[in-house]
Amino acid sequence: MTQAAPYQYITLSQMRQQLGQRLYDPNQVFWSAPELNTYITESLQTFNALTSYWRGDFVFPSVPGQIWYDIPFLIGTLRGYNATDTSVYQQICYHLLEPITGPVSVQYTIDDIVSAVQRRRDELLSITSCTQTVLTVGAVAGRITLPDAVIDVRRMAYLPTQSVLTGVGYGTGRYGFGLYGYSAKARVDIPKPSVLWPADTWGEQSYDTTYTLNPAGKPNTPLTYLLSTQPPLSFDTNAPPSFAGSYELLTVNAGTTLSFAGTVNPFLIPDDWIPVIKWGALADLFGRASNAQDPLRQQYCEQRYRMGAALLAQTAALLAVRINNVPAQVSSVRGADLYNTSWQGLDSSQPRQVYHAGLNLITLSPPADAGVNGVPYDCTATVVENAPVPVADGDQVQVGHEDLDALLDYCVHLAAVKMGGQEFTSTMPLFQRFMSACALYNSKLLENAEYNSILRWVSNMEASQNPVQQPEEVQK
Repeated sequence: MTQAAPYQYITLSQMRQQLGQRLYDPNQVFWSAPELNTYITESLQTFNALTSYWRGDFVFPSVPGQIWYDIPFLIGTLRGYNATDTSVYQQICYHLLEPITGPVSVQYTIDDIVSAVQRRRDELLSITSCTQTVLTVGAVAGRITLPDAVIDVRRMAYLPTQSVLTGVGYGTGRYGFGLYGYSAKARVDIPKPSVLWPADTWGEQSYDTTYTLNPAGKPNTPLTYLLSTQPPLSFDTNAPPSFAGSYELLTVNAGTTLSFAGTVNPFLIPDDWIPVIKWGALADLFGRASNAQDPLRQQYCEQRYRMGAALLAQTAALLAVRINNVPAQVSSVRGADLYNTSWQGLDSSQPRQVYHAGLNLITLSPPADAGVNGVPYDCTATVVENAPVPVADGDQVQVGHEDLDALLDYCVHLAAVKMGGQEFTSTMPLFQRFMSACALYNSKLLENAEYNSILRWVSNMEASQNPVQQPEEVQK
């Protein structure tokens, strides 16, 4: 394990032995040691996902002029993408009573499993927008078509190309650009980078009946983009771009094509939430109209998937940031856009605010300059980190004494999934006890400090200010 290990009272092998005793399989025959290890890992990850139990700081350097930082790929990050598709296939095979090398029964095939995992992964990304990507496309007139991997567009900005001979000063002559090499240069007003707002045809034609005839240039700099009345994966703007440049989009993208025995692919989803994909895939497999159909387990797995997706959409990731050990204000990218549409065009200096989008992207505002005497700024991010997972038998299991029993209960519940029927449903009280332990910890965490609820709200501000979909009660 790479994280510090403050708990030193039980090892992985000892916890696995306790789990085997609870399952009346001390010799680990019906449940093998590797299988029990996966249940212990999932219990630790699920507990951390539901409680934000593990929180820590890591330091990364600022980069002069850089706008976006991807937390899972920063040096020293505590939120890296480590879980792979192979681990999910193995967990599913355990639950299906199939060898982890691939199904041998006629109920399931390798393609069934891979397709279910891939579909639920992309659906989870679509529902939660937990992972966002910076995509840049050329700013040209007319409709722009996006790559087919794009699932959703969460934000768009217009970035005109700036020139050393334009966009400085005011007026013309020496009060515009001054004397550039003894000859006055006329000012060309290139706008600063600015956000574009989502709109639709009805709104545009209601306030500007001839918006489709808008020429390029002031005052017709693009202000809105239209997705709702365009074909999938394309957009228009309310006016042609006034200058050469690009549109910068924050998008949610589908993952790579998966293969059971091919390249090991990390999921671009936080490690602790990977079990949600597993539950969704199992729901698909148990719901097939074949000998594999199991309505009871299908319904349960679908409920677990839906519950996990709803919680992931509201979970916290970034809790606080310090720049050279000075606390910075944390807000959302949508909040910054609402109150300062051209924040992306600020001159570089020492950052004072940090904005987040999804669970992975952050931006420093204003963009960092070269730092103090050319030394980059130290940015200390306080995040909900990945749960420490034991790997070797001698690794210490990182869970408090008071919560170990509840996690063992959950492990028993997970182990019973492959039995199905009454044997499985009889373990539901154990699952409920585990959920009660999670709720108790959350209650204690909120009581620890007066403004803890505010801290968690700030870290989730982007989801509340820029929701993915309307609430169900509004849809009705």
